[in-house]
This record gives sequence, structure tokens and C-alpha cells, in this order.
Amino acid sequence: MSKKLYIGLYAASLGICLLTFLILSAVFIYGLAAKSHYAIEMAFSFSLNLGILAILQFLLVQTIYVFLMLAKMWGAIQDGQTEITVGKAIGFLFIPFFNIYWIFRAWGSFPAQYNAYVDRYQLPAPHLSGGIYTAYPILILLSALPFVGIVIAIIGTFVFLAIISKTCDAVNLLDATVQERHNNLSRALIQNQAATAF
Repeated sequence: MSKKLYIGLYAASLGICLLTFLILSAVFIYGLAAKSHYAIEMAFSFSLNLGILAILQFLLVQTIYVFLMLAKMWGAIQDGQTEITVGKAIGFLFIPFFNIYWIFRAWGSFPAQYNAYVDRYQLPAPHLSGGIYTAYPILILLSALPFVGIVIAIIGTFVFLAIISKTCDAVNLLDATVQERHNNLSRALIQNQAATAF
């Protein structure tokens, strides 16, 4: 997983959204300063349309990234002993009401399952801490609150950036560790075969 690519695309989408709102604020203030009914109407119409487009593109990227991160992180530790499969992690989020519980399992239980996978195979990879993975579903649910929800959603957006970073590091380290172990086993097998051939 390319950390720069994943964070870069997500940050660019977020940046477009934030920049659009700065531009819209300036356009709306200009429309109000013009003291023309037509200018105010045009500024409002332009602001509304551009704002909707900015939000829609970010929501699309956010949705894709949520499912992509779930697929990548759970897919990296599938060995038949991991409790949650990629299909469960994503699919159970679509079950009404159950998804309120499942969002905590899909995100919050990943560090424990990752750590169990590392311990099972005695991989030289550090354990993940669960704080940020537990905080994210809490922020998602709290973002539905009236008045403060938008502020919580913005905080959740930046927490998700941290999750992208941690997940990329964990999955890449896991892949590198497993690949190195596989290479070492292959070399040992080749040396063993060469030694028995003579």
C-alpha cells in the first residue's frame, strides 16, 4: 500500500472541499457587498451548486476509502484463524441497526486481531494500539448529533487520515515481514536440497 498515494488522494479531496468553501465564502461576501439583489442571488446559486459538488466528491472519496481500508487491513491478516473476514467486515455494515454494533467490531477489533496474527506467526512486527481505531467509530456515530455533528465529522475526517497512515504502515510491514520469512525459507530449502544432492 502506497502511503503517500493513499494519504495524498484523500488529503487532495479534503483540500478541494475546504478550498471550495473558502472560495464560496468570498463569493458570498462579495455578493452581499454588491448590494444588488441579482448579485446576491447569483452568488447564492453559485455557492450552493459548487458547495454541493465539493461535498459530493469528498463523500464519494470518503466512502471508497472506508471500504478500501477495511478490505486492505482485514485482507492482510486472513489465515483462517482471524475471526472477521473481509466480506464480514464490509458486508455487515449494510445491516440496519446491527451496523451500529458492527462498526465497532470492524474498526475497533482490528488491532487485537492484527496483534494476534503477529503473535501467532512470531513476526518481528510491533503491535498496534487500538485507541484511534476505537475513536473513529465513536466519532462517526457522534457526527449524527444535531449542531455539534459537523464539528465532530470534521474531527473524524482528520482521525481517518491517521488511520490511513497507521494501516498503510502496519500492512506494509506485515507484507515485508512475511515476504522476508518466505524468502528465508526458500533459501533454506534450496540450500538443503543442494546439500542433499551431493
